[in-house]
Amino acid sequence: MTESLKHSALILKLNERLFVNALAGVTDSQATHRISEHNNPIVWIATHTVWARYNMAAMLGKPGENPYNGLFENFKAFDASMQLPAIADIITEWKKATVLLNEGLESVSEGHLGGDAPFKNPTGDFTIGGTIAFLAQHESYDIGQLGFLKKFHTNEPMSYN
Repeated sequence: MTESLKHSALILKLNERLFVNALAGVTDSQATHRISEHNNPIVWIATHTVWARYNMAAMLGKPGENPYNGLFENFKAFDASMQLPAIADIITEWKKATVLLNEGLESVSEGHLGGDAPFKNPTGDFTIGGTIAFLAQHESYDIGQLGFLKKFHTNEPMSYN
């Protein structure tokens, strides 16, 4: 692994288990409930997070078959008519995306990380490496939302174990 990715990779590795922990005990019914008309449901956030993890892997040279392509492009917002998967299916895809991401983190070169990212991120570092750092933060933000919603629906906190 390149030195420049080491800290982003630590966060992404921690997120690997936190994502699953944030969904533990959440039913499919709870996952579709919105706590207000201004909030996304668990199922949308979780599916979006997996979609983004597949995209990170692709940026690192490990593209996979992202089953959620077309759902979130161009910052597409939640729509109640969206056909979103069950929690068990989301976790299965998370694990597939994680294998690809970990392979990409281990094999990517500094030269590749210095290339232009496919989109501009809010950090101002528009390289692939800078975009991976941003996406690690964004993924953590998503998992925080999932943890909050898990506690709301199940009365159980997300575990760090």
